[in-house]
Amino acid sequence: MSKTLIVYGTRFGATEKSSEIIARELKEKFNHEVEVVKLSSETENHDFSSFDNIIIGSSVAYFSWTKRAKKYLQNDFSGKKVFVFVSSAGLTYPALEKGEMDKYAKRKKRFLDSIVKKNLKIQPTSTAVFGGWIKTRGKPGEFDLYNWKEEDMVKWSEEIGKLTG
Repeated sequence: MSKTLIVYGTRFGATEKSSEIIARELKEKFNHEVEVVKLSSETENHDFSSFDNIIIGSSVAYFSWTKRAKKYLQNDFSGKKVFVFVSSAGLTYPALEKGEMDKYAKRKKRFLDSIVKKNLKIQPTSTAVFGGWIKTRGKPGEFDLYNWKEEDMVKWSEEIGKLTG
């Protein structure tokens, strides 16, 4: 049985929900033992030594990752399979949705690939960009932007499951 740790930083909750979907899929379809941890001052040094796979997620808002998710990338994950995803409701994912592949590639490079390359000491096994949501300051339950799709996490979870046996 594969042991998988999912750590994430979120601002509006999309990255948290994405992490929960990935965990569910890995447990149900691939029999992974999964622990999900929201990064905070108490968990930012969470021990990952007993895990085979590490999944790190961050929202991208205000043109940046969450501070703790970015810092978590800097651990030495030698001997682990590492997967990284971002929730990017406002910039990267919309370009993908519209089929604007040049724009998507530039934004993915800026908001995912370059952050991973600069901070992660090993090559990630796989990366992904998901949509998300941005909450309005108006009425509860309303969103300024919502492009989060569960099927994106399900599909990536299947890729992770195949890559981790």
